Amino acid sequence: MTRQHCVLGLMCKQAVIDGADKVKYWAWHDIQYFFLEKFMSESSEYGEALPFQSDNLQRFIFDNAEIRGEWVHLHETWQQVISRRAYPEAIQNLLGQMMAAAGLLAATVKMDGRLVLQIKSTGPVSLMMVECTSQHTLRAFAQWDEAEIEIATDASLADLTGEGTLAITIEVNGANKPYQGIVSLNGGSIAELLETYFRQSEQLDTRVWLAANAQSVAGLLIQQLPSAEQNNEQEEESWSRISQLSATVTGAELLDLGAGTLLHRLFHEEECRLLTSTELTFSCSCSRQRVANTISLLGQQDAMDLVEEQGNIEVACEFCNEHYYFDKADVVLIFTEAGISTIFDSKTLH
Repeated sequence: MTRQHCVLGLMCKQAVIDGADKVKYWAWHDIQYFFLEKFMSESSEYGEALPFQSDNLQRFIFDNAEIRGEWVHLHETWQQVISRRAYPEAIQNLLGQMMAAAGLLAATVKMDGRLVLQIKSTGPVSLMMVECTSQHTLRAFAQWDEAEIEIATDASLADLTGEGTLAITIEVNGANKPYQGIVSLNGGSIAELLETYFRQSEQLDTRVWLAANAQSVAGLLIQQLPSAEQNNEQEEESWSRISQLSATVTGAELLDLGAGTLLHRLFHEEECRLLTSTELTFSCSCSRQRVANTISLLGQQDAMDLVEEQGNIEVACEFCNEHYYFDKADVVLIFTEAGISTIFDSKTLH
């Protein structure tokens, strides 16, 4: 009986390397590598070379090609999202794919801030948004017409969104303005839209595969690295070969297999090297203090009018569905000097 096996070693302490080195586009420390060797097995099952790590992003590169890749899998993070609001199955799956996509995209850039993936459309689902921060936290939500429209279980991206756009926004702390790339909703899937974005905005050949169900979400990305040589036949052949291998992945494999097993199945004849992985988690930055700050922007008279009319001010966070209530005494206190910081201070993330 034989097993999948990997050779573990410590490659280097330097992550950003000069010249055309393929790893200069990521910032890592303590890069660990695993050569995924072809190791024949009588068993139909692949043993795990690495423990299955959900809520995790795994980067990898190919030593025999100018190509990098990423694998992401979310379980607990995803459960935190769907436990806070009941979504129709089709919307839930689409939101899950966007969540996996945001994790993959955030790993392709070095930033101190956040990446936001957002769909705005004229269809039944008017807004979908996923946020991934440089602290490796995610949160997500979707808005749709719950009262009038019944969402079919097998509704497609086009059925759910109609006309609209997918925006990818990168907000860097301290920057004057964010970077934003926009593509129209002309693709058949979130993966196709992302491939269009990379082709048009980044001019990088990129392939993406996404999967989602009620338990987990997952994704795989491969990307050809920029080369100093134009029309390099060897690089083109390598990209074609690895793209075709990657395209054999199934949704079930993405959702059910760990990084080591999946990459071995796909690339066991390639020199595929795993780099350091990143843990991901759900977190929402809303708080009572932030809501109080928002109420203060209404102005005292308008805020008091709302309280008189409704009895209190209720605000719900779209991301985590946490509800905050402010009665007349709370509102009066908001508009006193230092009232917000002294009474409503809350730094708890949930």
